[in-house]
Amino acid sequence: MNKIYARSPFIVEVDEVNQAGSKIEIFLWKDGQVAPSLPQHTLSKLIPSATNTINYYNVSPYVREFLSFTDYANVYNTVGSTDIDQYCFVKVKRYKYTGSAYILLNTREYIGLDGYGYYEDGSNPAFLESLLDEGTYYYNYNPIANLATEPQYRAGQLTIEAVAGYSVKYTNLVTNTIISVSFGTGTLNDVYRVYPLWYADGNKVEVFDDLLNIIATYYFRPLSECRYEPIPVDFINKHGAWQREFFFTASFDSFETTSNQYHLMMPSINSYNPFIGQMKEFNKNGKKVLRLNTGIRGEGMNESIKQLLLSEKVIINGLPVKPRTTSQELLKDINTKTINYTLEFEYSYDMINSVL
Repeated sequence: MNKIYARSPFIVEVDEVNQAGSKIEIFLWKDGQVAPSLPQHTLSKLIPSATNTINYYNVSPYVREFLSFTDYANVYNTVGSTDIDQYCFVKVKRYKYTGSAYILLNTREYIGLDGYGYYEDGSNPAFLESLLDEGTYYYNYNPIANLATEPQYRAGQLTIEAVAGYSVKYTNLVTNTIISVSFGTGTLNDVYRVYPLWYADGNKVEVFDDLLNIIATYYFRPLSECRYEPIPVDFINKHGAWQREFFFTASFDSFETTSNQYHLMMPSINSYNPFIGQMKEFNKNGKKVLRLNTGIRGEGMNESIKQLLLSEKVIINGLPVKPRTTSQELLKDINTKTINYTLEFEYSYDMINSVL
């Protein structure tokens, strides 16, 4: 199904012969629900002039307000439906206005995602059914880790549009053993990146369409870090799905405080007390800051770094953060033989609980 990436404009055009104007109706609903009989939004316009008859409508803002990310499944041993709040169905009806009546032109349906396209992708970009860029990804492997109780060691998940006839094949990177898995019942499915029994070896993942053509290939490889504690960072990528990246080497925790100040009013010179001072602080609170290093990685990490810094939803160990790093040189192997990225994050809450 065609997709709407709601962080970029999704333009619907109406330009018909002898139109005096137009309108579109937008219907939004969750997976498993029945499409509403009445539109949540109706947009209409008259044509600019007799020689400029085209009308443009941007559907994205109405789709995006219908999406939310309040949970992260982080699957590691199951295949199941993606949280229905993270995507939606969209139906758009286009009408021509003749000056006296609206005439229905067509009806189209889409999947709405909290993703985006780059400027060079053009308008209304169309990406594949697999919501992760192809490439090689590394995960933290600890042979004594309990994945059920220690989610920080999970390799992450891969979100795929579960089109009828599509399948996923896992190939062990050491033994070449092959296992295929089927999708769940949802329109989008979260599948594990690494087959649960192959964490020590890693695997190749291939996504096949209904004609057995390979539409996406991934390599998920284990890395063991004996000196530092690797930190997983989860974020919503450009496809509108969760993506996990590990920062393997040294990490640094710090905190900083903020406050407001005012000058005390002394009632008289007779009450002067040097112990009190002249300034007072109030609304004092703090922020925790975390600085992470990816470790030595290849040039293939560049796209993930871009999408991480562009993401509006980032979590570390289940807690919300926001990137403090706003500028990052994208390193090249030909220039930098040992590519390591250092990023700084700020936890998105006050250290002293101030929630009312």
